[in-house]
Amino acid sequence: MAAVVTAAALMSACSHAAPSRTPPPAVTMAFCGGGAQARPTVVEVICATNDIIARDLTWSGWGGPVATARGTAVVDLCATEDCHTGDYASAPIVLVASELAPCSQRQHGYLRLQYVFVGTSPFQGVPVSQNFSQFMAAPDRPGLPANQTIRLSC
Repeated sequence: MAAVVTAAALMSACSHAAPSRTPPPAVTMAFCGGGAQARPTVVEVICATNDIIARDLTWSGWGGPVATARGTAVVDLCATEDCHTGDYASAPIVLVASELAPCSQRQHGYLRLQYVFVGTSPFQGVPVSQNFSQFMAAPDRPGLPANQTIRLSC
């Protein structure tokens, strides 16, 4: 009898759980009213403008509570000046996606996006609460977000 109990215990210790038949939910990020994407390589950081567009993004930690991407930002320096032609520069950028939440049974999405320029910000010295209402060029456009944080939706 002891041999049977020992054999049963050994067999159960070596068995593996059956793999789940339900695939894990896809993890995506939706921004600026566009369709949700997994690991986007281009992100329009500030919607309805081309003030900051992150390109050539390489993600790490995608699908976890926090995902980070490194890439290059193309920024419109006219975002903080009253000019209409655009004055563009490039700068290294890091994006941090967080607040992973269920969007549906098959999809989770990041709801918060933060950005930081590596080195010197192209917008260095710009007040956080800058008012654009007196600008001749696009007076109603959104300004740079406080705390470099953008809310996303599923």
